[in-house]
Amino acid sequence: MTADDAAPPTLHTRVESWECDFNGHWNARYYGRSFQMACENVAAAASGQNPGLAAIAVRHIRFHRELHVGAAVELRSARIADGEHAGAVVHWLSSEGRLSATALDFPGLGGERLPAASSESAAVAFPRGLPASARLSEDASAATAYQAETGPVRPMELDHGGALLFEDVIRRVALSSHGQLARLGFTGAFVKDSGVNRMVVETRVTPQGRCAPGKPLRVRSRLTAVAEKSFATRHRLETAEGETIALVEHTLVAVDLKSRRAVEVPAFLRDLGGAGGEDARTPSNEES
Repeated sequence: MTADDAAPPTLHTRVESWECDFNGHWNARYYGRSFQMACENVAAAASGQNPGLAAIAVRHIRFHRELHVGAAVELRSARIADGEHAGAVVHWLSSEGRLSATALDFPGLGGERLPAASSESAAVAFPRGLPASARLSEDASAATAYQAETGPVRPMELDHGGALLFEDVIRRVALSSHGQLARLGFTGAFVKDSGVNRMVVETRVTPQGRCAPGKPLRVRSRLTAVAEKSFATRHRLETAEGETIALVEHTLVAVDLKSRRAVEVPAFLRDLGGAGGEDARTPSNEES
């Protein structure tokens, strides 16, 4: 099963100009918003009630192709029928029939009303990540630690159940990640001079707590792994008192901004980990 087969549409949206990031494509928070809205549609259709963020325990996202201003976006969803991820709900996010991103939602609330997809047909959505051989030592990981103060929570950033919006989890972590990577060497000057930037290709989000309006939140970030063409980071979104709101893990690649293809990770990152592990597979913006 693919995005345009038997799986029913669960959300339609589009890419607005103000939703694009410094790379010129749809910001990850809006992919996340779309997956969350499709998830809530699925859960509400099954039970008649919308649990909001409580519909998921873990969401795993993979990015396959960039989307730009004006793209029409459609999500289709199905239930994984077999294998390691049986019972999870898979979402395919496409534009004009071309796959752009996928998500796996656990535990798959409401999935019993969706058509079944075999693990083989949904494999494009399954986690890949970096192998243990590329993991940084605890000392090296600690040396890359970064903390970002992301400001107080506003009422508009909470869903109808009182949980922080999924898209705002992604937004706040992105603020920390940006500062973290700039400190490690991905500065504006480096990107301009080298023509190399970074791009997230895989994300796992684990919501863990709630916060009241007005509560200041911070993000603690670490570099956790480095391979030849990819690297990984881990982020903890928390209150000032240390209560965890969400854990977020990213796999990123270094990208040539002209070719839009993965290139070798810059030396300032490779030197931290003695990179030699296997890389996460990285589709270009032209790949299905």
